[in-house]
Amino acid sequence: MIVRHCLLFALLIVCVYTDLARGKIYNWCTLGAMFAGLLVNYVLGGLLDGGWLGVNLGNSALGLMVAAVVFAWPYLRGGIAGGDVKLMLAVGAIGGLHNFFVVYALLYSALIGALMAVVVLIWRGRLREGLKGAVRFTLSTGRASGGEPARHRDPQQADREASPSGVTVPYGFAISIGSVVAWYVTMLPAG
Repeated sequence: MIVRHCLLFALLIVCVYTDLARGKIYNWCTLGAMFAGLLVNYVLGGLLDGGWLGVNLGNSALGLMVAAVVFAWPYLRGGIAGGDVKLMLAVGAIGGLHNFFVVYALLYSALIGALMAVVVLIWRGRLREGLKGAVRFTLSTGRASGGEPARHRDPQQADREASPSGVTVPYGFAISIGSVVAWYVTMLPAG
């Protein structure tokens, strides 16, 4: 179990650093962590039976798939970047669906990301404009001006257009904090 915890925290630390320092979450980190999460859970828990840790390859793959299904819609609409999606997939592969870890990680990440967005909007004096933009984006077809999906254009321009008021937040940070909270809630031994 300690191997999974170390893998999860190494992934989160690296991704928080790169997201905050460089504004990117790198494929070598997320794709490597996805593979390592699946492999570690297979080795520790087996293919189908829960093993002595309760997590196995199937459970790990389900965690990855739940994250993919939940993040597909915002990604396809241009509201979330691919690096953030891959980070959440890696978190799902490492923690799996055991004790609903990935579900809690998704929930806490969304709450923390929303809180971060509200704080940034208040800080910049754009709360009303940002909330209106978020509602418009939610109700729209997901296409930016010009009829082209936002993810197929210049990434920085897409970020400005897809986010309310042109304000973006480092969502990799929100995913990392949300995953730590989920880890605390679901993975720490009771006692």
